Amino acid sequence: MINALASVLPQWVGGSADLAPSNLTLMKMYGDFQKDQFAERNLRFGVREHGMGSICNGISLSGTGLIPYCATFLIFTDYMRNSMRMAALSRAQVVYVMTHDSIGLGEDGPTH
Repeated sequence: MINALASVLPQWVGGSADLAPSNLTLMKMYGDFQKDQFAERNLRFGVREHGMGSICNGISLSGTGLIPYCATFLIFTDYMRNSMRMAALSRAQVVYVMTHDSIGLGEDGPTH
């Protein structure tokens, strides 16, 4: 779905908390947004869910017209609970992608 939206929404930007291969949130036709690569649309947040949510809030509320999405495993949304709450209170238009809702997730088991 993310790749389908990317082809029709030029303002669609986003990424994952270092989980893009697992939650399938990489826009395949674009590279990573970074220094001197401002036309690219994939954001690499690293393993920091709260920062990821806060950055997406800022993008949404910046007035640029960009539509941000961010993704993580559902269990890790506890780390971004405050930024998600702020998005709701400020009516930021952020799309949250939450995958892997099982406590028995993969090789990491109950820690995830």
